[in-house]
Amino acid sequence: MASLRLLTAALAVAALWPAVAGAAFFPGDPVDGPSVDVEALGDLDLARDGTGALAYVKREGGVEQVFVARFVAGAFQPAERLGPGADPVVAAAGSGRLAVVYASAGTVLGTVRSAADQPWSPSVALGAGADPAVDMSINGTAYASFTSGTDVLVSRLDRRTNAWATLAQPADVEPARAAGTGARRSRVAVSADGVGLVVWGEDGADGRTHVWARKAFGVNLSSRPQDLTSPAPAGSADSPDVDVEDDSSFGWVTFRQAVGGGTQILARRQRGTEFDPPAVVDAGDESAELPRVDLNGRGEGLAAMSAVTSRQPMVAVLRNDVFGRGARIGAPGVVAPAIASAFAENNDGLVAWAQAAAGELPGVRVRPYEDYQPGPEVGLSRPELGAVDPARGLDAATDRAGSVVVAWVQGEGAARRIVAGLFDRPPRAFAGYTTQRYGRRSRPGLRWAGAFDLWGPLTYRVEVDGVAVGQTTGTGLVPTTPIADGVHTWRVVAVDRRGQATASRRRLLRIDATDPGLAVRLAGVRRAGRTVRLFVRAADVQNPRASGIERVRIAWGDGTTSLARQRDAVAHRYPRGRFRLRASATDGAGNTTVVTRSLRIAKRKRK
Repeated sequence: MASLRLLTAALAVAALWPAVAGAAFFPGDPVDGPSVDVEALGDLDLARDGTGALAYVKREGGVEQVFVARFVAGAFQPAERLGPGADPVVAAAGSGRLAVVYASAGTVLGTVRSAADQPWSPSVALGAGADPAVDMSINGTAYASFTSGTDVLVSRLDRRTNAWATLAQPADVEPARAAGTGARRSRVAVSADGVGLVVWGEDGADGRTHVWARKAFGVNLSSRPQDLTSPAPAGSADSPDVDVEDDSSFGWVTFRQAVGGGTQILARRQRGTEFDPPAVVDAGDESAELPRVDLNGRGEGLAAMSAVTSRQPMVAVLRNDVFGRGARIGAPGVVAPAIASAFAENNDGLVAWAQAAAGELPGVRVRPYEDYQPGPEVGLSRPELGAVDPARGLDAATDRAGSVVVAWVQGEGAARRIVAGLFDRPPRAFAGYTTQRYGRRSRPGLRWAGAFDLWGPLTYRVEVDGVAVGQTTGTGLVPTTPIADGVHTWRVVAVDRRGQATASRRRLLRIDATDPGLAVRLAGVRRAGRTVRLFVRAADVQNPRASGIERVRIAWGDGTTSLARQRDAVAHRYPRGRFRLRASATDGAGNTTVVTRSLRIAKRKRK
């Protein structure tokens, strides 16, 4: 067979492929815009499988409209308009299942996309109100909360019927007192078993604003709402945020509370129907605000917040059910604070915030956390797109593998854009499957396990002896050029849509496509009852690195067979008649050479 040729063209193509690289940040690219009609980012969410969506507001014909750009296979799809409205929020459950809730003309509307290949359902009214929040379990049940007058209402999306049902009972404790507005805005989180936990701020009879939490089971609210506010002399509490574990018995609520002339960020752990005592999670040397908390399904996570005076981010790490004290990251800034946190199932996370020193354009900075430990800070926004506008929204979300999307609004006037930057992990390690034993095909089928990458698609480059022999999007390839007999090495390099590459380990590829040599010689008297000897010589003579002779078999033609060594003399006695002798030599790869001889055995000679 012809050997593998190192063609100049193949080398040139191989040189265009990127080298194996680690995870990387990809600066923000526009999702929509530039346009003066871009208004604000609403919300961003990713499911554990890497699907999700970004919801935002943009004017059309002078009317504010809600748009959703779905995130599929690691990229945002063209935006889809849901209808007139503002303040959209989105939740993702996996396989393209999404729920979006938004306010329109004094009514809160909800819509669902049950799967990636299904259309959006018609938006339905959940009730009169504004300021919605939404979350969805990994199994597809969602809860939305919103403010209606002085009350906080809750609506449930059933994962089987895809129907919304607003609970008859308000979540707030004293319906006559203001709740769920401004810094008292409600938030909601949903566990894997479909139990919701709603938090909100509500005016109390003692003149303070209190933060409350209440569970939702099906279409019913718990009869035991919990006041999370620290007692006087601590002051009012507000700005609640919430996330829960897969187990509905556990979750965390963070909020701001006035203490001693300043403000602290407190965190309280839900344990069953009660809450543990509060833990202070800010740095402790400056008032803090804007708490944001994000957990993985096991209850590990990050709490992020902003210092009031210095506008410097603070981050507290949650590990083994205990929050560490907040640590400052980034640098002091002069822009309005905006901050977001995301934490994945693999215990990696990220904090994103808006930052600018005096005289600088506001930009987006991020800090990754790998196995709870902070990494180097990175700028994610591109200065050439203009100033980041934190007042118009900033959010972050992660999949289970720790790849993160961060979204914000950037630019002014006609240059305004919805922008998203990425922390994209490369394909994970994988392995080849093709046997390392000798094969007899010069163009063998090479097989491998698919590399893990939630943000596919992936392209696989196959290399033999360091030379690219083909590429495919599948997990198998047959080289177009024959490969020479002998022992080679091969590997596969998985390349994602952004050029990040991960190689499999090199494996041996043993090829023996050449038939073995076989020579036979007969000797002896060809009469019945007399001994005939067959001299056999078998070898892989054309390739000293070939697989070697596996067996030599002689079929004498009279129904009997014998096995022989590579160099051997085998005796046999025939009866009278005509016979066709067949000798075969088979090598370790399965190649077989056959030699035949016709014999006439005369009758036994009489004495």
